[in-house]
Amino acid sequence: MDISQLGFFQFNNLIKGRIPMILVNLGVDLKSQYGHIEGLHLDNCQISGSPEEVATQVSDKKLPAHYPIVIIDQNGTSYAPFVQVLEAKGFNNVYTVKDGLAGIEKEKNQN
Repeated sequence: MDISQLGFFQFNNLIKGRIPMILVNLGVDLKSQYGHIEGLHLDNCQISGSPEEVATQVSDKKLPAHYPIVIIDQNGTSYAPFVQVLEAKGFNNVYTVKDGLAGIEKEKNQN
């Protein structure tokens, strides 16, 4: 399984640019990181649940297989089953956030 990863700047550009995507949020508080407008975007694109529940939610949206799906967790350790299930369902544009929220905060503070 080859997992594509996003760093802080890529992830931040998706949120601030309000780019259409599905954001699989595995228990991370992102709204405290962003303003009201970005918070509305987060509300509209976020889903959560078990890997099977997430795959069902994405499938139910009837999106094309190449629609971007981004997975974020606390530290980059719990996304593998989600990637496996989504790819098995035919979604081929799945990304994870490198080292999760901890990686974003670390990279953000370095700049």
